Amino acid sequence: MTHKDIKKILILRFGAIGDVVHSTELFRSIKRKYPDVLIHYASFKTPSMNIQGDPDLDRVWVAEGKTYKQLYKLAKELGKEKFDLFLNLQPGIRTRIFALMLGMPRTITYKKTFKLHAVENFWQTGKKFFKDIELAKNIKLHINEEAKSRVSEILDKKGMVIGFNMGVSPTRQGRRWPQDYWRELALMFLDKYDCQIILTGSEADREFSDPLLRLSSRIRSFCAKTSIAENTALLSLCDLVISGDTGPLHIATAVGVPAIGLFGAAPVSRTGPYGENCVAVFSDRACVPCNRRKCKYMQESGIYTPCMLDVEPAQVLEAAKRFLAI
Repeated sequence: MTHKDIKKILILRFGAIGDVVHSTELFRSIKRKYPDVLIHYASFKTPSMNIQGDPDLDRVWVAEGKTYKQLYKLAKELGKEKFDLFLNLQPGIRTRIFALMLGMPRTITYKKTFKLHAVENFWQTGKKFFKDIELAKNIKLHINEEAKSRVSEILDKKGMVIGFNMGVSPTRQGRRWPQDYWRELALMFLDKYDCQIILTGSEADREFSDPLLRLSSRIRSFCAKTSIAENTALLSLCDLVISGDTGPLHIATAVGVPAIGLFGAAPVSRTGPYGENCVAVFSDRACVPCNRRKCKYMQESGIYTPCMLDVEPAQVLEAAKRFLAI
């Protein structure tokens, strides 16, 4: 089987929002080279919201879950589509069995490596078959125009807007930046720039981020007030986004907004902000990046890892200067 025989492709990735964002260059590079190839994408509901209606995808399938019963139901529906190639970006026993359920003529399974950035790693899965596809320097998300119109009215942008995404996944230490640091950085921005700061995130992030609202009327919270599509549109309206290692950081880079990633234990070379208009700020400790779920140097009563405490607000403000030429 050669690429000339491929008329219809299925891509699958069940992971988090950032994973799906990082996989977009895979299908875009194929579509650029082979515009007549039909490409379908299967994912969970939340991460799929950023690719619904994407002009480079012919259909997005939403998986209810990954139990065998749910996968069988999905496979039964997808089997009717007669795909020629399955790019499985979710390696594991369940999805390998899922591939057998589909009865695909050809399956290529993603192999994770920390030697590559996630964007290139996902892209390489397609490169194994489509030898002539090319990797772009930046990733891209298409913004839902209706969502952008709604948030534009709410935001009523006047002047510079700085986005703070303070929430991160609680499953790993070494990702959350101290609340006091966010507070100090906010005061620095408000003092140095004529700007407003918007806080983005979910309901779970409100307790951590809302105390900043007491600092100034120029700080507004959009936590839990927007849908996934609206949050993406909101980030696109910012002049700069600052975030830990989490989905909104990667969304910001994909909608062309300058972004600063705050990194601790995670390897920047693997999950750092991708593209030409972004930068990561991280500790210079010898143990960084360890990529551990739990920090061996963190005190038992501690909240923040030493490597995240090393990243000081003044460093972040200095990094912001390259993007805010005022």
